[in-house]
Amino acid sequence: MRMGPLRVSWALGAAAGMAALLVAPATPVAMTASSTPVGPVTVQVGTTHPGPVVNEGLIGTNQPVTGAGETAAAGAMSALGVGWARTDMSLDAAYDCATGGWDPTALDQRVASDRAMGGQPELIVDYSPPCMTTLGRTLEPPDAGNYGPWSGLVEEAAYHEITTQGVRLFEVWNEPDGTFWYGTLADYLSTYRATVLAIDRAARAAGVDDVLVGGPALLFPDPAWLGPFLTYVTANQLPLGFVSWHYYGDYPGLGPFAEGAATVPPELPAVGPYWYNPMTRAQTYGYQVQFVQQLLAGYPALHPLTVIDEWNLDAGYDVRSDTAYDAAFAAAVLDSVQAAGLNRMAFFRVADDQPGTLGNWGMLFANDTPKPVYSTFLFWHEMAGRLLPASLSPDQTGADPLGRVGAVASLASDGTIRVLLYDYAPYDPTGAYGTTDPNPYDHPVTVTLGGLTPGVHSYSLAVVDGTGTKTTSGTTTGTVSTGLSGESVALLTVS
Repeated sequence: MRMGPLRVSWALGAAAGMAALLVAPATPVAMTASSTPVGPVTVQVGTTHPGPVVNEGLIGTNQPVTGAGETAAAGAMSALGVGWARTDMSLDAAYDCATGGWDPTALDQRVASDRAMGGQPELIVDYSPPCMTTLGRTLEPPDAGNYGPWSGLVEEAAYHEITTQGVRLFEVWNEPDGTFWYGTLADYLSTYRATVLAIDRAARAAGVDDVLVGGPALLFPDPAWLGPFLTYVTANQLPLGFVSWHYYGDYPGLGPFAEGAATVPPELPAVGPYWYNPMTRAQTYGYQVQFVQQLLAGYPALHPLTVIDEWNLDAGYDVRSDTAYDAAFAAAVLDSVQAAGLNRMAFFRVADDQPGTLGNWGMLFANDTPKPVYSTFLFWHEMAGRLLPASLSPDQTGADPLGRVGAVASLASDGTIRVLLYDYAPYDPTGAYGTTDPNPYDHPVTVTLGGLTPGVHSYSLAVVDGTGTKTTSGTTTGTVSTGLSGESVALLTVS
């Protein structure tokens, strides 16, 4: 996704379009301002009946770091086991309308940066050369000559990327239901057809049969677009390897766009930071997955993967993205979509802008050092193995206003047991969001490992919270107790 003023209007359009759709149902719970823990939580893990594997495909990225800082960023990101790396093709910038030539140099560099992180590149086929549109604007449908010139360019570019860079994933456009597209739904469907057929020709010419093409990369899983899109693809027997959409957890709230925390807009005295949505819920992501799965069930001829390939806490500048709050949010989202059966995700994005003028969406700061949210993905990668059943008491449904504790457990092939824990309170009326110690959302948490081999086992507990990152260790015969801070994520490892 390109950065610039367009990002602002894009996000505002998204906020206006989804206020009432696919938000998690909220259970009213009285808010407490107490500085003492709000109540103990017990996590019961069964260690003897492992299930399906932890989905490592949920670790993906958007927009690699290139040029200065690339080596440091690639080193940090490769430790996460990045599966997918989403990158704009930006065909308008690389195509010379005067000569009809396409220069792959910049795109090839971005693909190389994706691979340096360990990710499989997913190329967004986007942005029309002005000479291929009716009014000469890059966000218009490339419908000149009945899409002939566009089809030729896409086929050339796809063939090059398939044969020289080993690319196998292509996505048609970016957020056509938002302000990155000046056409209609019908225009997008025609563009999708022309694009996927061109990529199919390129794949056949290259002699490969494992290329996946998908879309429509919507702002959110909007049924007004998804239904007609799936109907059109089915009726025209077009390739559809994956269905994709985006979502930012703070919608319809929108963090302020600013040059930094010192220049955010003033708060309204009666409202406070009006850009933070009190009804933000990590579980919204899982509900969206279920919604798309139900929609796909009506199209039995289609068998696409489900992909959220752009997501984060906020589409605007949000100071919480630099803190453990975002780490706890990301852990809760991963828990939600793992349970719902999502196939892939790609977090937006690798690193903050340099300088950070529009947003602070990165897993890394602009100097390529890790943010707290980076640890969540590192923990998830370390969770590789088969899922173990985990239950929480008391039940955490509806506990979000008081700090919702969650847990995902796994069994590695060498017998190591890991439990990812998080304590996530979506909205803090005090504005502290986990930066105080103690805070109103702290919970004593006890993890009990049922069926553990008798004897004494070693454990380590890595915690990321508002005070920083810390690790403790000890021994256990099956129970580990800790204090989990509000807005925190932790990884318990038992061997």
